[in-house]
Amino acid sequence: MPKFSNLIITAGIVIVTVAVSLGFVSNNPENIILGNWEEDSWTYEKTNEPSMFYYDLTTVRKHEAENWVFGENNTITFVKNGEILGKGTWIIKGRGHILKLTHEDGHIERYDIKELNDNEMILNFDIGMESRGIAKLTFKK
Repeated sequence: MPKFSNLIITAGIVIVTVAVSLGFVSNNPENIILGNWEEDSWTYEKTNEPSMFYYDLTTVRKHEAENWVFGENNTITFVKNGEILGKGTWIIKGRGHILKLTHEDGHIERYDIKELNDNEMILNFDIGMESRGIAKLTFKK
């Protein structure tokens, strides 16, 4: 019986070691997003599909040639040509694939995170199932 208990202890140590190692190695999107992101491009997709006209796109804020600065305390600052355009808060929801921005005036924007790594962030509008991907924003760190 002592051999069986040693096997259980060894297996437990291995499992804990692997779990801790994976925790350090895995990239948490909330850590990757921190810092200054410069808008690289803003492109429209699916513009010929009629479903996009079911939404009031005038309520969508168009961010062009901006830098988004994500702070550690879930604050975001929108900067253009060195001038602060606005501030707000951010949160990553779901399984790390939805970015929710809340502006100071209460306006909320939601984006699908299509790509997020140490150098690039690609966001698509999350307006609804019918029009997903209507606009694509690409940022470089």
